[in-house]
Amino acid sequence: MRRLLLVNALIFAVLAAVGAFAYFGWLNSPAVALRDEQEKLLNELAIEKILNIESNVAEADNRILKIVRLDQLDKLDEQVKSSGAAVSSVFVLDADLKVVPSGSIDLTSRAQAEAVGAREWYVAHEISHLHFRGLALEQPSHHYGTRTDGTPYLLSYERKLADGKSYYVVVEEDLNHLINFMIPQFFLGSRFLYQVANDRGDIKQGWPFQYEKEAIKAEIEFTMLDGWHLRIAEGDDQAAKKVRDKQIIDSLLLGGAVAIIVVGLILLAIAIRRERRSNELKSDFISNVSHELKTPLAIISMFGEMLANNKTKSAEQATEYAEIIWRESVRLGRLIDNVLDFAKIERGMGVYEFAESDVVEVVERAVDLAHRRLQAANMTLEAHIAEDVPNIQLDANAFTLAVLNLVDNAIKYAADGKKIELTLRREDDRVVLAVRDFGPGIPLDEQTRIFERFYRAKEMRLKPIRGSGIGLALVQHIARAHGGDITVESTPGNGATFQLWLPI
Repeated sequence: MRRLLLVNALIFAVLAAVGAFAYFGWLNSPAVALRDEQEKLLNELAIEKILNIESNVAEADNRILKIVRLDQLDKLDEQVKSSGAAVSSVFVLDADLKVVPSGSIDLTSRAQAEAVGAREWYVAHEISHLHFRGLALEQPSHHYGTRTDGTPYLLSYERKLADGKSYYVVVEEDLNHLINFMIPQFFLGSRFLYQVANDRGDIKQGWPFQYEKEAIKAEIEFTMLDGWHLRIAEGDDQAAKKVRDKQIIDSLLLGGAVAIIVVGLILLAIAIRRERRSNELKSDFISNVSHELKTPLAIISMFGEMLANNKTKSAEQATEYAEIIWRESVRLGRLIDNVLDFAKIERGMGVYEFAESDVVEVVERAVDLAHRRLQAANMTLEAHIAEDVPNIQLDANAFTLAVLNLVDNAIKYAADGKKIELTLRREDDRVVLAVRDFGPGIPLDEQTRIFERFYRAKEMRLKPIRGSGIGLALVQHIARAHGGDITVESTPGNGATFQLWLPI
């Protein structure tokens, strides 16, 4: 009773804990879920913006790279300006990576000396490190770096052919135009806040976020500008609406979770109830086994004492007493074997040793062992064993125990029938052992339960017939361990037939 109260108290405590979990989850999870969703959306937006920005840069570069030709350098200034691309300078290199005469143009406000110096610095310090000669033909590439004065730059370049010789077109991008004019155009009228920061973390475009720690933001790196990244944060004007919408969804999810937990607790309560029933059956089992053990021991002790004190009238009587002692010893040994084997099975230990065996010989030996038990019960056993039964893989000792348990079950519960029929035959790819009795039979609602451990039929519990309730459970376990099974067919009043089959 105290254990039951403890279990009930535990269940109610768990329910209370679940209620508290659901309440706090209802308060906190909508904001967390909304934040995750917003971060995902912002990441997708940032990737889209970067792709758009970089595709515009690449498109402008391609216009210049396609129109610049070695035989038309006299038109270089006109061609670059007419392309509409925002670049700082363009220069053409020959196969030896030297600037081609008349092959450079500067579109910035830099003085000529400064423009020439910048171009020469690129050739001397950067071009030689970019493996120009290994470039694929007419495949644009990009390189980002920083000059000695700390000024960042972005170069686009491509290898071309003229008269079978390679030459290279290099475009210096106008980063000032890219950062201050092109990027802001992609965010005009947007409700989002954005920042473009360089590889040192300096904000080159945009504004600091007002609430940096709490801001829901995405941070994606550029492909062309190594180390530069675009950060996007969402304003708070839509947050309240999204929280309410997410709260409804999360409430449904949490409600479902609570329902599942409650159902789980109900199932736990059912399992506990079954465990209590199992413990009760175990108690009955211990009581029955104790009685089963005491009865043969008492008989052995009594007749052994009579033999020891020479209290026999004749040699025939002494032989009779010795046979009784032997019979009860066999009965006691079989009961102990059942209990030990069942205990091994309960612990999950491997108790079977399979080998190719003559199943006919095993069954005949089991019938022979049951002979005296049948005589004592004043019952007869008719065995019908087919001749075409093949050898199969089995544990001979375990299968003998299964046969003895089936016969013993018939002797114990169908004694009024006075007859048992045992049949061994082959059916397709199976060997079938059938044990039929002519007793009272088994009610339909109990035919599936008689193979449960410790279970005994209701009518048998009302009769003075002792049993452990593990015999049929052990037989079923042996059959299934061999890859087979056992079934029962019975009509109340017409006996029962147990069929144990094993695969060939």
